[in-house]
Amino acid sequence: MAKTNEKTMEEKDLKITFTRGSGPGGQHKNKVETCVVITHVPTGLSERCQDSRSREQNLKLAKERLAKKIEEAKLMEKEKTKNKKRLFLIKNPKTIRTYNFARNEVVDHRTGKRFNLKKFMDGKLNLNK
Repeated sequence: MAKTNEKTMEEKDLKITFTRGSGPGGQHKNKVETCVVITHVPTGLSERCQDSRSREQNLKLAKERLAKKIEEAKLMEKEKTKNKKRLFLIKNPKTIRTYNFARNEVVDHRTGKRFNLKKFMDGKLNLNK
């Protein structure tokens, strides 16, 4: 899974800052900037990590968590577009025209207009009017 996350997150898109951690930890936390804040600039998503005493370990954890957030955001975006397409198809059925030979008419479902079938098939109708 890490390989796919590395593809979604490039180093040039990351803004990495180091700060001093907060909370218990004594002098080590007060002196050393081990807390990592990573922001993915294109999406605006960020992750903060101060779990470990090591800056490198916090950086690694923050990158993994941020990659997961980015993947989840992409999945949510795909779901939104999929739902929009579904709603569009429900509101706009795939049937564009119905050819009724018994009544000698064509019904255009997009506009709701009815046309003479013979004239329509001969190409004598201008549908843009």
